[in-house]
Amino acid sequence: MKGTLKPPSIPEQEKSPLVIQRLEFLEHQGIVIQKQTEQIQQLKDEIARLKNQPPRPNIKPSSLEKKKPREAGFSRKKRPGSKKRAKTAHLEIHKTKPIEPEKIPAGSDFRYYKDFVVQDISICPCNTRFRLKVYE
Repeated sequence: MKGTLKPPSIPEQEKSPLVIQRLEFLEHQGIVIQKQTEQIQQLKDEIARLKNQPPRPNIKPSSLEKKKPREAGFSRKKRPGSKKRAKTAHLEIHKTKPIEPEKIPAGSDFRYYKDFVVQDISICPCNTRFRLKVYE
């Protein structure tokens, strides 16, 4: 049976012998109904088999509603294939343009270039590396 009905809870002081008898009768009726439902389904499956129809699929209940216990040291793992990699490492660079920063503090010395790669699409491929001068 998909959903079982539960009788309302009745306080002990309100349970008379008649109420107890009715509750037991309801419980027995629920068991009988459940057995009849299972028997009806078996008979439907048998009829489908005799008519050469496919049997009813065995569908498992959804596990989305069940909460899984998480361990204390649980850490989220990345999905396969989502590891970061250098996407421009093997890219052919066609042009390199140095860029001067807008504001250079007085007394700063040039240390290195910080590279940025921009991919443009034209009739022929044209990859430009912009080199920003960094001063300290």
